[in-house]
Amino acid sequence: MIEKNEMFKKICQYLLLTFAITYLFWGLDIVLSCLGLYEHPAYNIGLVFYIIAACAPAIAVFTLWQKEYGRRGLHYFLKTVFGFHNPVIEPALMVVFLLIRFGIPFLFSDVRITGSWWQVVLFIPVMFLFGGFEEVGWRGYLQPVLEKKYGFIITTLINWAIWTVWHIPLCFIKGTYQYSGSYLWFAISLLASAFSLAALHSIKGSIMPCILFHAIGNAVVSYGLSISDGTGALISYGVQIIFAILVSYFCKRTSNEPLPE
Repeated sequence: MIEKNEMFKKICQYLLLTFAITYLFWGLDIVLSCLGLYEHPAYNIGLVFYIIAACAPAIAVFTLWQKEYGRRGLHYFLKTVFGFHNPVIEPALMVVFLLIRFGIPFLFSDVRITGSWWQVVLFIPVMFLFGGFEEVGWRGYLQPVLEKKYGFIITTLINWAIWTVWHIPLCFIKGTYQYSGSYLWFAISLLASAFSLAALHSIKGSIMPCILFHAIGNAVVSYGLSISDGTGALISYGVQIIFAILVSYFCKRTSNEPLPE
């Protein structure tokens, strides 16, 4: 009972802090956007607000870790976030998930080139601030806490639902995909990403492959490719989910942990 209450307390603290920071700063961007003073990614104070909001999950985790003995300080945070527990398997599977995500739509001719490879490479580190560091919270903190009770599949669905709600303010900020695109399609793509990212974290518990997958994906769709919402995308999402469940199943089986529910 005590353990269950502690889990619920951790989840509530994380979500309250994350949503408060995000909704405050994206809320400020919404106000600026309505006043015609910010259109993402304009280089003014609005961009600073955007980055703080996007990094809120990581900020929340860092803040909560300061209450836990052995997890305090910047050194522990950086050591935990930046690093692979298996520098061969984790990057390799990350590449496989990326190939599924972008390769299948390409096979269906649902991909249009909008930039160049050098722009993608150049902006990958930048995308740590525009999505990558979210993973410290969603996969690095919330996923393992929930998985102790609900298992891989149910936890990932819960995480996805919360993650989808968390992104809603972007629908009201000019210049974002969510402002001009279909939020339903965005939510479906988040479902596939949630499973892919959860599977990457389940391999050895590293956060870094999740951060890289998120950052590379954002860099590709922002500066390299445009994927149309169609058959290729749907098949890609389905394959990502199925492959993620298989990866999780294999990881749990080889580590003698409970299998996905």
